[in-house]
Amino acid sequence: MGELDRKYITEEQGPEKYSVSKFIRYQMVEDRSVAEQTHEIINLEHALVDAEMKLPKKFLVMSIVDKFPKSWENFGMALKYLKGRLSPDDLMIAISIEEEHGNQTHKMPVVHWIKLCHNKKAKTGQAVVNMVVGGSSDGSTSRATEGLSLEGR
Repeated sequence: MGELDRKYITEEQGPEKYSVSKFIRYQMVEDRSVAEQTHEIINLEHALVDAEMKLPKKFLVMSIVDKFPKSWENFGMALKYLKGRLSPDDLMIAISIEEEHGNQTHKMPVVHWIKLCHNKKAKTGQAVVNMVVGGSSDGSTSRATEGLSLEGR
């Protein structure tokens, strides 16, 4: 191999390594649209395809979900547990819908839990239900406690 061949082979490998590194290190931020950032990641994947390093679609989708900002953590977890395969196009649609409905700030309740607690003061055969009305990505919740008769349970 000649000096000239070595030079061009080295120059071709540089952008490939840069593309891989940029894809792996990319992390989404809170103050930008998740849809825009997802589009940027997909463009990085196209650069990898051009360098003959095609990623499996499932790997690409899960990589994008793992790069979501902290406020999108619950949405990402929900996507991970979906049955069936999620294509990059399906992911973009889901993200667009989520952003369109204003849930990127997650001010609306995102998780609902119901916890049954026995109350020592309640009559025999009754229990008090503590219901978590909503949960947010910062861990705060609002609680409503109602004395409900659960006789026969």
